[in-house]
Amino acid sequence: RRMADVAFTPNDKLAKIAVGIVFVLVCSGLGYREYKRVGNTWQHNVNSVISAEEDAALAVDPFHVIFSTDCSSYQHWQSYLVYYSAYQVRQPGHVTRIASGCNEEETAAIREWFEKHVQPMSTRFHLTLTPKFSSVKNQTTGEEVGDYKFFNKPLGLKYWLENSAYFHLTSQQDDIVILIDPDMVLMRQITSDFGNEQETVISKKRKENILATRVQHGIPFAQAYGLGVQWESFDLDKIAGPDSPAKLVTKEDGRLYYPVGPPYIATARDIYAIAQKWTEFVPHVHAQYPHLLAEMYAYCIAAAHLGLRHQIIDSLMVSDTGVQEGEGWDLVDSIPAEKTCDFAAHPQHDIYPVPSVVHMCHRYCVGEDWFFGKHRVPHDVYDCEKPLFVEPPSNVATMHDFRKPPNQKERQELSKKMIAREAFVVCFLTSLLNEAAAFYKKGACPAGTANLEKTLKMTDLFSAKERQ
Repeated sequence: RRMADVAFTPNDKLAKIAVGIVFVLVCSGLGYREYKRVGNTWQHNVNSVISAEEDAALAVDPFHVIFSTDCSSYQHWQSYLVYYSAYQVRQPGHVTRIASGCNEEETAAIREWFEKHVQPMSTRFHLTLTPKFSSVKNQTTGEEVGDYKFFNKPLGLKYWLENSAYFHLTSQQDDIVILIDPDMVLMRQITSDFGNEQETVISKKRKENILATRVQHGIPFAQAYGLGVQWESFDLDKIAGPDSPAKLVTKEDGRLYYPVGPPYIATARDIYAIAQKWTEFVPHVHAQYPHLLAEMYAYCIAAAHLGLRHQIIDSLMVSDTGVQEGEGWDLVDSIPAEKTCDFAAHPQHDIYPVPSVVHMCHRYCVGEDWFFGKHRVPHDVYDCEKPLFVEPPSNVATMHDFRKPPNQKERQELSKKMIAREAFVVCFLTSLLNEAAAFYKKGACPAGTANLEKTLKMTDLFSAKERQ
């Protein structure tokens, strides 16, 4: 049974004490504060801005959105934005941040912050704290020789699957796990059903080779990425063994089913099988390819080794406004330019279908004044005295035909379609961050101290030297 459905009412005094101690150790040790003690019973903590009825209804759905972070302030503000976006779209199921490698002081701070500022959004939002996984070790001696923070993703996933206080792999293998990155924010709910062609974009070559329209055992889903089949050029004998089935994957199948990235969506049984091989392979991939995408290539190899062909979806994400295919821009392009900014600020999926997430890993700009880049967001953006951001005008998508970030010397002329895409992301992210900050301050700041003035422009955060 799920822990959320259990009330502990032991009759025996010693059993009562033992159960209470074990339960507290499990919950507190893993960073959860989902339960409170009332008399002799542990009850679900319903101190949530979502009504208890709505929260309970959403908790029934077997979905688990998880994302991996370190303990830095940079990923702290992003994590809150992920939670807030999930709250806004009423993402069904549970949402968990897996924070790896926190020291004792960081652990205490992140738990307190989570309890005070995140869990009031929903009792379905969780925090899991893990050991440090990012050490790079010499393949021969085992000596620590560096740090690769993206080890946290596969190893954090495996840790969560094996140690979660609310999810139990043995009894919940049919549940759906959705693995995203901390710089991905939800525009709409992510589920396991992709049968609606009006809101699902799949490339032409893959439409001719559809595996399924719903996530199921043996058929994971994921976002298309431009990874190609470069992983096939690695020394797979050293990574996966001389008899690995990954070595038999053809170039054609490699391109059709394996160049994937987050969001990854799979049954718990399948994602655990992948996690076991992913964590095994990733150090060897990194040894051969010590670069940013090593963990993504390791995922491709793990899936190929297991024969888990993926149904690849384009519209799970938008990120790079300049791509011709492979992302969900066809949905955005259908929005009239004059409505782009207002709609992006408050998306309504039933009016114009939108992608599942915005992956804010690029810099977005319209003209010279309207810019969004995650590296420019102040890490204390939610503090009470911080102003909110100035939001672009409603017609920003039709005002300009170029982009020029403050530290870029030359203007970049863009087509109307490209400008509308840039405006869509700038308007969406600016509005979402403002709403998240206002929501945070409402619960955190003493009466009358929250600065809700929209006076800060992200372009003003560039130094004079950068603008030269």
